Amino acid sequence: MKALVTERYLDWRQRLALLNLTCAEITGDTEHDDITVIKNSQVILTTPEKWDFLTRRWRDHASLMQAVSLLLIDEVHVLSDEGRGPTLEAVVSRMKTIRATRPSHGNSDASPRLRFVAVSATIPNVEDVAAWLSDDPAPAVFHKLEESLRPVKLRRVVLGYDCRDNWTEFRFDISLNYRLSGVIANYSENKPTLVFVSTRKAAQSSATTLAKEARLIRDAAHKQLLTTVANGLRDNKLRECVMYGVGFHHAGLVMGDRRQVEELFIASQLPVLVATSTLAMGVNLPAHLVVVKSTTQYVGGAYEEYSSAQLLQMTGRAGRPQFDTHATAVIMTKSKHKSWKGASRSWASVVQPVAAACQSAASPPQPPPDRSASPRGQTWLSVIHHIVKTHAEVPNTTPRRNEGTGVHYSQ
Repeated sequence: MKALVTERYLDWRQRLALLNLTCAEITGDTEHDDITVIKNSQVILTTPEKWDFLTRRWRDHASLMQAVSLLLIDEVHVLSDEGRGPTLEAVVSRMKTIRATRPSHGNSDASPRLRFVAVSATIPNVEDVAAWLSDDPAPAVFHKLEESLRPVKLRRVVLGYDCRDNWTEFRFDISLNYRLSGVIANYSENKPTLVFVSTRKAAQSSATTLAKEARLIRDAAHKQLLTTVANGLRDNKLRECVMYGVGFHHAGLVMGDRRQVEELFIASQLPVLVATSTLAMGVNLPAHLVVVKSTTQYVGGAYEEYSSAQLLQMTGRAGRPQFDTHATAVIMTKSKHKSWKGASRSWASVVQPVAAACQSAASPPQPPPDRSASPRGQTWLSVIHHIVKTHAEVPNTTPRRNEGTGVHYSQ
């Protein structure tokens, strides 16, 4: 997503500048000459759709595209998405073609092969992805990272609610609006709460109901801060909700309103943020409590259940490593779906997530660090950092422009 690319760019630009590396953002929203930016940068942050567009006529800039030496694919599980999966698959296949046409200069250090590093927190079949990324008969090296590596321990709670026989999915979803304030009061511990819903309209209606029912204002100073921020918002409904400590977030809001709400939530001044489920793969807005309101979504004119991967993406937003030692994720669903294992899945038995990383590299990678090496153990982030560092050593000096460019995809 474009928002995630922008977020990573703002963070990495400062970090990589310390290493004399230039980081660039290329999306459909950026206004500059893309090819010129690529020539003058060592790290490119982009989306699969944008890189697909840029590489369709790669032979027009063959030497530039052949200079890419590392392709880091974030959220590789998007391959299963009907809309975005084919684009990502096409991009990876095209980059393999570009790699195959890359001239060899004898000195492997002068012309390193293109390497792939793919990461995901919810992919169930890492072995298949590893085989796909590899050009050899054997699959690429992969690592499975257990739940125990999570920096903040997560408790998962599934709450079942009665749904009358004559209720539609929409009617049941509306009924959950009036249960939200109780759930937040019971599980939030007065810390930031992120509520996931399936549609923009549901985000607005849920936030409006919470603003009326919940008591989220801490004191007079807090109320004054929220009022000041609310007065600067363009969306009337959002302005009314923020004044009572509740915000909503979706792609239909103008960028300025979204940024204001995000900054307020990150600063822990907005107690509750209601967002569409697509935010689970968007900007980084971790919360102490995550609530998934209903396990169905409206897609293509009909209701269907969230996939396990989608649910794990949403619940995985719970936990703020800099503030929390534990976090909670609450799933609100129908009573029969909580325990019935017939036509519908039992949400109480959703498998524990396993983060995974695959590498296809020119040289054999080193194993991930041993958790016992440190008294506090290793976090999953430190393991990912080790994997990427192993396959993309950052030089100590500014590289020459033809020494290779890294491209990072954000889903």
